[in-house]
Amino acid sequence: MSRYTYYIADAFTHHPFSGAQIGIFPDAAGLDDLQMLKLAGELNLPQTIFLQADEEATWRGRIFNPHREMNFAAQAIVAAGYVLDHVRDDHADDDTPLSIATRRGVLPLHFIRDQGELKLVTFAMTVEPVVDRFAPPTEELARILSLKPSDIETKRFTPRIAAAGRPFLIVPLRDGDAVRRARFDFKTWAESTAPATAAQEILLFSARTRRPEVDFHARLVGPEIGPREDPPVGAAMPAFCGYLCSHEHIRKGTYVFTVERGAEGTRRSLLNLEMDNRGSDRLDLRIGGEAVVVAEGHIEAP
Repeated sequence: MSRYTYYIADAFTHHPFSGAQIGIFPDAAGLDDLQMLKLAGELNLPQTIFLQADEEATWRGRIFNPHREMNFAAQAIVAAGYVLDHVRDDHADDDTPLSIATRRGVLPLHFIRDQGELKLVTFAMTVEPVVDRFAPPTEELARILSLKPSDIETKRFTPRIAAAGRPFLIVPLRDGDAVRRARFDFKTWAESTAPATAAQEILLFSARTRRPEVDFHARLVGPEIGPREDPPVGAAMPAFCGYLCSHEHIRKGTYVFTVERGAEGTRRSLLNLEMDNRGSDRLDLRIGGEAVVVAEGHIEAP
């Protein structure tokens, strides 16, 4: 067996033991698909990213949750950026372009510093989101989420299906309290029209938040998410940006905004997003955030 060094970083936060817990193997040379899946299962974190040499980019990033490989997770990319910065000997070559190749394409990394200290890791990507305005009726959605129909926003935003690779049923709610109060009802879901949409995760969000620095509060629920779980939302952000741009009142232009996931005591995350809405099929995004490296260890690959 071979010994590998791994790190754990908390992504989209500057507070240790908050944000999204991500495992990072900065040198995963020689690991095959099954080994990576087993190691991700052993760490049992929301995501683990394995970095290997690549001809297309600086690294190839393979992202796994404990059960399967994922196409994309923004929090894993940001966490990997912080760990790569942590293990580098110096930063004399900070101007050298760095990138991670994923199933969603090559993602250029940018390291933003203040007096030499790393403050933010961002990456750029271009997506071609698909938005379907079909969604279950408001009353049905309210029953699925154990909410009142009045908790669902239908004026400024409306429920829609959005995909930028992976589909999400995106449901706007009246306020952040409704987002936190929602409880997924599997029985109602199974009996509804929702499973026919092919989206197996529901992204709840509200534009009414408690914090002035936060534009949207978001949360994922669904049939594969436990009632007490509050998983990271980074994988849903490309679809969410496409969803926003599908509304007529979102005019062409560049938008900068923040998305909050979780709350105090529930591993709060804060994502920074920038999108260029040109009214076309292609959408340019910049996604970034902070991270904290909290652990380093060694593990034997089976």
